Amino acid sequence: MRVLALLLIGSVVGCATAKEIIALRQVDFRFDRLSGARVAGVSLDRIHSYDDVTPVDLARLAIAVASKDVPLDVTVHLSGLNPATNSTTARLVAMDWGYLVDDRDIVSGRLAEPYTFVPGEPRDVPIPVTFNLARAFDGDGAALLNTALALVGQRTSTHKVSLRISPTVDTSLGPIRYPTPITIDLSTPAAR
Repeated sequence: MRVLALLLIGSVVGCATAKEIIALRQVDFRFDRLSGARVAGVSLDRIHSYDDVTPVDLARLAIAVASKDVPLDVTVHLSGLNPATNSTTARLVAMDWGYLVDDRDIVSGRLAEPYTFVPGEPRDVPIPVTFNLARAFDGDGAALLNTALALVGQRTSTHKVSLRISPTVDTSLGPIRYPTPITIDLSTPAAR
């Protein structure tokens, strides 16, 4: 009788865990937008070419290039949508991510803030990305600025930019990580 009770409890817990994993696996993660793009502290919102850089911003960029410390900061916003037909709220407890340019890992990190995905309601998932542009790419200030503009979608580019994510879902058995990462293209015109 005890064995049967343990098997019954195990199957109920296992079924609940399977539902939670399936719920998160059904969440559709898509690229939504970029925000807060800055290079060496200079906002890229109003800059579309090297000619748009003010003398003050040019001095800031020159100092950063000379010190070989040219930080590019940008927030990648993903939209997560749990289908309305799914009866279970998906619970994301962490997400490992990697920012890739031309299939080369540039920087990676971990999003530790938990998110819930209620069926039928899109949810914004902001991922802050920061890396040293001077270490990842060659060039002078103008070349690095043009690369930054291309990476944040303000110039046409031949660079392929993507985000690789590995979500971790909370289950009744504890956190379980996706077995296979999801790669999201950030560089196609349809994505922007």
